[in-house]
Amino acid sequence: MKPINQDRNASLIKITLWFMAFLTSIPFLWLIKDAGRMIFAPVIYYDNGIFFVWLKNTSIFVGSALLISVLTCVTAGFVMAVLNVPFRRFLLFSTLVTMLIPITSMAMPLYVLIDRINLNNTLLGLILASSYFPFGAFLSYLYYSSVLPQELIGMGRIDGLTDFGIYRHLGIPLSKSLISIVTFFSFVGLWNSYQLPRVLLIDPSRSVMSIGIEVFYGQGTTLIGIMMLIPSVLLYLASQKTIARGIFSGAMKG
Repeated sequence: MKPINQDRNASLIKITLWFMAFLTSIPFLWLIKDAGRMIFAPVIYYDNGIFFVWLKNTSIFVGSALLISVLTCVTAGFVMAVLNVPFRRFLLFSTLVTMLIPITSMAMPLYVLIDRINLNNTLLGLILASSYFPFGAFLSYLYYSSVLPQELIGMGRIDGLTDFGIYRHLGIPLSKSLISIVTFFSFVGLWNSYQLPRVLLIDPSRSVMSIGIEVFYGQGTTLIGIMMLIPSVLLYLASQKTIARGIFSGAMKG
């Protein structure tokens, strides 16, 4: 039989978790309650249906930046973890420092950079400015350092694999969990991105959903807020097992 103290501790943990889950669900419940009072027609017909233009722009922006972000993060993590890269410690330290810099501080330098290459007020400029994801790169480094042993890499080199061959035949097949977790966090950040679109996009016809919903303040903001929330929730529900596996794989050595 289990000791009474262990049963009490388990019950206390469960009660605490349920209480925290209830607290975090209050804003979502409020959104649902308030959305029932909203009318969807004024939203979709506003300004000759510009809502659908924002939706299209958001899809292009998020899809393109997400593809670039995941590809560069996974590749960079593999290179830093597996290959003999000069100044590896400096690169990792720079990645950590970049993670600590708030996006508000990066907005103006990125604006100047994008403006100098004549991509200001364009989706392409926003995509390029939003594609960097230092957290994903560092997470990929930790993941590959844990799940890709040096013995396996050595066997691959004995078989004649190049660096790219090791990445293709060993790194990518082991990256399903990593790609899922990097995709999820990158998607959430891009889908809810506000600061960079606010700075880089001036023309309302080129705006994205996170900026466009401001015009509906007081007349449908809650409804669109739920619409902005749904994709992230659906993505998490569809990949939660893979995400959890990726988190635990990166946390364990071996």
